Amino acid sequence: MGKYGIDVSEHQGVIDWTKVRNSGIDFAILRAGYGRVISQKDSRFEEYYAECQKNNIPVGAYWYSYATTVEEVKQEAEVFLKVITGKKFAYPVYFDLEEPKQLALGKEKCSEIAEIFLKAVEKSGYFVGLYMSKSHLETHMSEKIRNRYAVWVAHYGVYC
Repeated sequence: MGKYGIDVSEHQGVIDWTKVRNSGIDFAILRAGYGRVISQKDSRFEEYYAECQKNNIPVGAYWYSYATTVEEVKQEAEVFLKVITGKKFAYPVYFDLEEPKQLALGKEKCSEIAEIFLKAVEKSGYFVGLYMSKSHLETHMSEKIRNRYAVWVAHYGVYC
């Protein structure tokens, strides 16, 4: 039997987390933010995290990346770590790579960018993973990265 989770960000607005818990949702993956500066922290991340804790909903988190260079991805990892420091996660914390400018860099560069982020966050003691669509995972990420880290595959429009 599978588990059912939700992926949420500030775009979902106010969420009744008691209803979420009572609906049969088993976990939530929260967007912590995006980009390279702390002001890009998801405006509802703290609220959603606190409500999940209050309602005993296990959580993971993800950082939506725009990085196209080594320097940019290092900055993103630093900011992500600032946002999640002190929080406990039952699920991995993920690096979300899907921007067209990133994908245009090709498999080798996408793999390098992902690995830098994932290693930096893992070094800080977190269980890390990669979040990508199936097609991009296969065409833009090395087998080494796919096999080394947890993988969350986006599969839009499919309901179980």
